[in-house]
Amino acid sequence: MIRRRGWLQTVAVTGGLLLGAAGPALAGTVTVLTPPTGEKAYSIAGDAFAGLWEQVTGQRPAVKVCEARASTDRKENLPAGDLVLIGSDAVHPLVHQLIYQGAFESLGIQYGGDEYRLLCVSRDGRRWLILAGGSGRSTLYAVYDFFRRQAGVEYFWDGDVIPKRDAIEYDQLDVVEQPRFAYRGLRYFAHRGLHRFQAEHWDLDDWKQEIDWCVKKRFNLFMLRTGIDDLFQRAFPDDVPYPPTDAKDPDGVDRSYDDRTSFWALKYRGELRKQVLQYARDRGLLHPEDTGTITHWYSHTPSSFYRSRPDFPVIRDQKTGYSLTTQAIWDIESPITWDAYWKLTETHIRQFGEPRMFHTIGMAERTFGKDAHDSLQRKRYVYRQTQQKLREHYPDAPLLIASWDFIGWNWTDQDVHNLLAEFDPSKTILLEYTSDNPRKVSYRDWGAMGRFPWIFGIFHGFARNGDIHEDYGLLAPRLQETAADKMALGLVMWSEISHNDTFMLEYLGANSWQPRDVELPVALARYCRTRYSPELAGRMEKLWSGFLDASQLLHWHDTRGEGTTWFGEPQYRLLATSAFLNLGAERLPRLQADLERFQQGLAASPTVLAGLAEIAKQPSAGVRGALWQRDALDMARTIASRALVAAHIRAGLEMENWRAGKADADAVRQRAELTRRTMDALAGVLALSDDFSMLASLKRLERARPLNEVAPTINPHSELTLKSNAENSYCRSQHYELVRHVYRPELDAYWDWALGRIESGDKTPWKRPADFAQRAKQIADKFYETPLAAMAPKPPQEPAALATALTELGSAVKETLRAGE
Repeated sequence: MIRRRGWLQTVAVTGGLLLGAAGPALAGTVTVLTPPTGEKAYSIAGDAFAGLWEQVTGQRPAVKVCEARASTDRKENLPAGDLVLIGSDAVHPLVHQLIYQGAFESLGIQYGGDEYRLLCVSRDGRRWLILAGGSGRSTLYAVYDFFRRQAGVEYFWDGDVIPKRDAIEYDQLDVVEQPRFAYRGLRYFAHRGLHRFQAEHWDLDDWKQEIDWCVKKRFNLFMLRTGIDDLFQRAFPDDVPYPPTDAKDPDGVDRSYDDRTSFWALKYRGELRKQVLQYARDRGLLHPEDTGTITHWYSHTPSSFYRSRPDFPVIRDQKTGYSLTTQAIWDIESPITWDAYWKLTETHIRQFGEPRMFHTIGMAERTFGKDAHDSLQRKRYVYRQTQQKLREHYPDAPLLIASWDFIGWNWTDQDVHNLLAEFDPSKTILLEYTSDNPRKVSYRDWGAMGRFPWIFGIFHGFARNGDIHEDYGLLAPRLQETAADKMALGLVMWSEISHNDTFMLEYLGANSWQPRDVELPVALARYCRTRYSPELAGRMEKLWSGFLDASQLLHWHDTRGEGTTWFGEPQYRLLATSAFLNLGAERLPRLQADLERFQQGLAASPTVLAGLAEIAKQPSAGVRGALWQRDALDMARTIASRALVAAHIRAGLEMENWRAGKADADAVRQRAELTRRTMDALAGVLALSDDFSMLASLKRLERARPLNEVAPTINPHSELTLKSNAENSYCRSQHYELVRHVYRPELDAYWDWALGRIESGDKTPWKRPADFAQRAKQIADKFYETPLAAMAPKPPQEPAALATALTELGSAVKETLRAGE
């Protein structure tokens, strides 16, 4: 965990209180009293208070459990000095006594929920600081919010900003906080590649930091959609053995995200899941239990299950969707399959989970049967059966209905509307994953607004969307209308990757509690004020403002507007896509429109990169730091990605101009060289941080410690699995080893062909040649044969390396903009 100290000594008014105001000296005279009853989160809150107090002031207050019969009148049994009371009167006897004696009328919060109060009461010659929530979880919120308000502490996924102070003042403190949304949080997914971005790389210490951060941001929901670990082995121990720990999983598919070989032994992953979920439960976080048809996506059925049960029924007439036998949906007409599905759910509850909330994905991304009507009827039947099976065991637990399938796969808007009418709104919630879909406002189109309980889901990123890219011009008004809808129960993020966009995470944290900072300028000012030093905040706000013009050029995987759809980051898939080829006359106006839009969005980028480079040259620790450097690299790599698209569009247009006799060969050669320079500049940026190194991510797996005497055995096949999970067409993103050793050679192959045609004078239309597939395979073969250790970045050691990398990228981007003039 990164801790910042020293640079933030005084700040402006926050929450109506002047921080650092004069008051009694408190250091060494504060005692924390936790309640004698209640959830474990209350004792965690007491320890968290003491830890943060120590980090701010240098002195740690004592933490004691209050006696069950403690009284404010029995002063001889109370510690001297000020007392910090953790918890409401429902669990803390001293808070109860203060209310009973008339010190204040009530806490004014809803009990059992996420409201909390921060209150200072002066009585009997001492101050009583009450940090009380309606539950243990919200009491933790109160503790973290106290330090944010009164000490200037800020919480980020990659570290806390903790100022140093001689004292923390709280005279006359009185704050009540209430969330707008009942459900707030994140979904973690099962792609793998880089430690920072993919949750399957995280060990218990990583997860503890992540969960603590979730609580600090006042989230209450998280979804661990990272596969099912050893659930089949636990549910069907006689049928499903553990896979080998020293070789590829027998069901793994080479060079694919379907190589699901576990980095750590699967038994270890099971123990890790158990401890992660327990750590989250101790802090009050909700984790929905998967139910219904869960044997697809990353919940494959081991082939050993079918060998043990050769007659087990599966659906045989699937028409589209995933094709592996291990991904099959079991026959929904058979009670045998529903019993087996429930066996998985109840095993997870018994060994890992807690049946407070459930979640189903239905028959997502599949179609079946003779026609669309047949397929849809089966999908509706699955939801009915899932509800029936769940209600047999848990009649009233909420069920989240994942919406992903509804955006395609035979569903019309009216079909979804009809389906929602079949659900009991007192027990069912639509988890609308795609609320920021640029092509559709689905929660409106499906009739959820004002009619059915729903959660606004910010999709934000496919596995390949590893940079900063949310469209706030689209998102802000949608959040405003969502906040006004009483049926909107939550705000969550559903990204396939984690931590790619620190700004988006802060935007989510602030607005999922109270959507007051939805407009981009307000959110940006808050981000820079809280993340950077006072000397740097204003400068970075200006740079971010220019940068966000470039970042928002791409959202999800398209350009919006009238331009071409750039599906799958084509600049990293040159030999597999026709995005920059097939340059017929009908495509030229759309390409030209896209180029103009990209040039406009990138216009400020050279200035942004120059500004970041100038900051990088300044040695002052008060101006720079690890958090700033991560942001600078994220901004740079995002700009590089957009510039590559622009450079390729411009090159394609110049290629077509040459074919039409409107440009000479040198113009195309110059465009080719510019794309190479930009790709090399991107590699230079990525080389500066382990965040983007596959080798560094692989080595981090070795640091995991044993859990409950289960050793974190590293499968020797892990390196090939990691390559397979990153290099495949769906997941390609900004991994240093891929940029340098796959994307760059593919770029050379692309231009070898294109410039070769120019040298030969071949002016037939530009179509992707068939031999690209063979050339791509040769490059991939070399990548898979070469050890990561031989491809890993060798970061420059000189202090000026960051400034140099930013300057080189800025030069390439500036040339890209000049080339379009």
